[in-house]
Amino acid sequence: MIRLPELALAPALLLVAVPAQAIAAPLENRFDGTWSVVAMTETGSCRGPYHYPIVIRGGTVDEASGNAADASGRAGSDGRIAGTIRQGPATIAVSGRLRGSAGKGRWILDGLASCAGRWTARRTG
Repeated sequence: MIRLPELALAPALLLVAVPAQAIAAPLENRFDGTWSVVAMTETGSCRGPYHYPIVIRGGTVDEASGNAADASGRAGSDGRIAGTIRQGPATIAVSGRLRGSAGKGRWILDGLASCAGRWTARRTG
C-alpha cells in the first residue's frame, strides 16, 4: 500500500533522476542571438535594400521586428542557414552561412515578381 507521503515524494525523486538538460530549454547554438540582415537585389524588378531583424534561439530562426514578414528557418551548428521569409503572396528562399558575428548568402523571391540577390548579416546581440 502506498501512503500519501510516499506519493507526494515521487515527483521530487523524478526531478532528481532526470538530467537538467532533459528538462531545460532547447540546446543553445553558438549563433543564437539577434541579427540584422540586409538583402540587396541583383536581378529582377525588386527594390531594396531590405532590412530584416531576426533572432536565433536553439538554432531556430524567427523574425524579430513584429512587422508583416514571417521569417523562419534553421541555423546549423556549422553556421549553415536555410529558411524562408513570407510576406503576403511572396515567399523568399534564403540560404547561406554564418561565421562568428557575420554572415552572407543568397535569396530568391517567388511571388508576384521574381527577384534574386545576396544578403549580409551581423550579430547585434
